Amino acid sequence: MARTSKRYIQKAEDSTEKVFYKAGIYTRLSSERKEEWREKSSSIETQLLCCKEYALKENIKVLNTYTDYEYSGTNFERPQFQEMMQDIKDRKINCIIIRDLSRLGREYLEMGRLIDKVFPFLGVRFISVNDKVDTVKDLDSKKSFEVTLKNIVNDMYAKDISVKIKTSKHNRAKNGYFIGTVPPYGYKVVKLKEGQKLEIDEKVRFIVEEMFRLTLEGNSQYEVARYLNRKGYATGMVYYKTGRVYRLDGEPQWHKSTISKILTNRAYTGTLVQGVRQQNLAKGVKQHFVEENEQIVFENAHEPIISKEDFEKVLEGRKQRLENHRFAAKMHDFERDYENRYKGLVFNNNTGKELFRRTRIYGKNQDRLYYSFQNDTYTGTLEKEKSVFVMERDLDKAISDKVSEFITKATSKKKFIERVSLRFDEGLSLATKDTQKLNDKVLKEELFIQKAYEEYSLGKIDRELYSLKREIALSHIATINNEVIALENKAKELEKEKRKSLKWIRDVFSAKGIEKLSGDLIHSLVEKIIVYANHDFEVIFKFNMDMLMGGVESE
Repeated sequence: MARTSKRYIQKAEDSTEKVFYKAGIYTRLSSERKEEWREKSSSIETQLLCCKEYALKENIKVLNTYTDYEYSGTNFERPQFQEMMQDIKDRKINCIIIRDLSRLGREYLEMGRLIDKVFPFLGVRFISVNDKVDTVKDLDSKKSFEVTLKNIVNDMYAKDISVKIKTSKHNRAKNGYFIGTVPPYGYKVVKLKEGQKLEIDEKVRFIVEEMFRLTLEGNSQYEVARYLNRKGYATGMVYYKTGRVYRLDGEPQWHKSTISKILTNRAYTGTLVQGVRQQNLAKGVKQHFVEENEQIVFENAHEPIISKEDFEKVLEGRKQRLENHRFAAKMHDFERDYENRYKGLVFNNNTGKELFRRTRIYGKNQDRLYYSFQNDTYTGTLEKEKSVFVMERDLDKAISDKVSEFITKATSKKKFIERVSLRFDEGLSLATKDTQKLNDKVLKEELFIQKAYEEYSLGKIDRELYSLKREIALSHIATINNEVIALENKAKELEKEKRKSLKWIRDVFSAKGIEKLSGDLIHSLVEKIIVYANHDFEVIFKFNMDMLMGGVESE
């Protein structure tokens, strides 16, 4: 009888483990290959069809598709890959389907980490159709070895391709060919057998000439951007994507930073400067800027739009303007504080955008310096934002005052930590008791199934009634198990919150009496700072002292 009971309890457990899969299909086209000679089997459509067929066969519902077009498999910062991972964390999908392992990535260590650790931890079913990998069907040692081997081969392939492409691009750049993707505004790419050449785009040539002419006449980048926006010219990227010279309502406008990039780009004099950033996958070297003497410079690579003399005049004018600016370091002997301790924390309430640190000189004789956080109201766009700013010293004072207030309320660090710990422990204890009660309920239902089977085996009830009783009990078990999982997750969150709370309290006390906190301490204590149009601001701390003193949620 005991054996029979165990068998049916096992079936009950199996039933509760049934999962309904919501899948995301991931596809990728490599950046290393060009459309005209890419094999059809590598196309997005083929990848999607392959994955959808498998999903249909396995009765898996496909909720979303994610496509990274022309991204390297060694780069896991791909936008759609990142969106997919976020959807997994948000529990929107719990299954990933790819055509083959190389579509997900070509970096051996990261691929191994994803398949062996990350996906199982997040409860994700991982399917690679062509490789016959489906983690819900278990990976035997032979298949696991095969997956590892394929990841290593893909990794080696990526590194080999990287070396070949780097060599090929380097040679083409040395011979004056354009190796970029998007040409400088005012030029178009002409594809030749040996490589790509830049050719003047007569449709927008006059706009580039106007930028340089206005600058030579003494106009600032801001004034040039305003001029282009009033004329209604489409930005370089809008023109590249649509071919329209004039912008439509709602489309991006010219920005002074874009003008700056154009005015300092030597391509407009016919000179190509390439290889500014490099990486070496074969040696594990990430993308980085290289020294000027290592860059590839080729004079007279194409027809210029601007003469070298005018280009140099523009550069000299910009240099003089910066040197004569009243905020320039050369004008003053102030001791500068270059560290932005509030980086990523200060935001504009109106737009939600981050406010950036600025240096300002003031006083009758311009003999005082301060730092502020403000929005850029002089970008050159026609819709001018309202000025929003806050002084850095005001932020320092507000946080220092609040820390003092916290410490005064708490009185004793030791007692406060003990009090907060106790409140969290009470919540954890209650969660443990509730979990035990639910486990007892599961045991009751399992015994109910056992009893029903005994009645059926003795002929007291027919098979139909036994099946009905069993299904009802299994349904109860499934519901209870979901409640248990929810309680266990809550307990984990409480543990995590407890650790973070206690660390925050220790950090508060470590800031006692300090008027100017370090960047690390500020980021440890503060969630964000919101600045309003009237220059008022609100500091939002990661924890609320009153909440910590008053109680911890246990339900």
